[in-house]
Amino acid sequence: MKIKTDYIFPEQYRDIAEEYISYKHSLGFKFGYDDQKKCNFLLNYIYNNSSNHDVANLTKELVNGYLNQFNSARPRTIHANQSYVRQYGLFLKRIGYDPYIFPSTLIQCPKDFTPYIFSKEEIYRIFDSADKIGPNKNKFINTPHVYPAILRLLYGCGSRIGETVNLKAEDVDLYEGIITFHNGKNNVSHMVPMSDSLTAYLKKYNSRVDRTGNEYFFPSLKGECYSPITIRNTFRKLMIQAKIPILPTAKYPRIHDLRHTFAVHSLEHSIDEGLDPYCSLPALSIYMGHKGIESTEYYLRLTKHYFINVLHYTQIQADNIFPEV
Repeated sequence: MKIKTDYIFPEQYRDIAEEYISYKHSLGFKFGYDDQKKCNFLLNYIYNNSSNHDVANLTKELVNGYLNQFNSARPRTIHANQSYVRQYGLFLKRIGYDPYIFPSTLIQCPKDFTPYIFSKEEIYRIFDSADKIGPNKNKFINTPHVYPAILRLLYGCGSRIGETVNLKAEDVDLYEGIITFHNGKNNVSHMVPMSDSLTAYLKKYNSRVDRTGNEYFFPSLKGECYSPITIRNTFRKLMIQAKIPILPTAKYPRIHDLRHTFAVHSLEHSIDEGLDPYCSLPALSIYMGHKGIESTEYYLRLTKHYFINVLHYTQIQADNIFPEV
């Protein structure tokens, strides 16, 4: 099927380029100009260096030659290109060719920070510890209500702490069960439907909290919103009370890890419902306020690790659930 591409490919391999882009689009990936330009760089290398100018004839020699161009690049760039050429090989195999597929075991993962994914039992312990919070040293009556509600919203909606504490009462529609987050990361505003259980909890919270003279949904003592730093500091104390293990970095998980946990648990739920996790990405991307599905794709890897390390699936079982595309 002919598609309109942002990047103009040479006629010699335009058909297969458009087929590859169409395939990526069918999976929910934006695959815009930058990705198409990268695709052309790969196809152009194969075309110019293969004996018969056949971009579907992906050999081990061609793959290694292509990757050797990035030997002196940053680890992230090396990783991206190794993964990219592997994805193209998997695509060729899917449409009937016999390409060399770069082994996933050889892909050099960049040594970036890996978020902590809480187990569901750990989430329950965190909530239980938060529910035991009493008034603060100033005897502020809202304190015992605010912290449990904020943590449940962070986990239940996958929101960021900054956009959560800045919610105003008018942003939370407890009748329809919808929250409107304004000016999130990348200045993205989005509406999020809540689960029935979270909506019911926030209704109870709203009936108990004293918001006199304060427009924020989570009002502080000074008539303003809570500071993210204040919430983070309390969250660290809750990690100790909930007996959450210290990480190898000698630190406790961050409050932002609740957002990562929401994404992973959401994908887990989709899988339990018999859905393809890749098909769940577009909806999850919109729900989390991502600019594109590429940002959400990262959670597939985290979910696969979660299935192996926390749910104790075997590597083969996890590979069957998360096939590469």
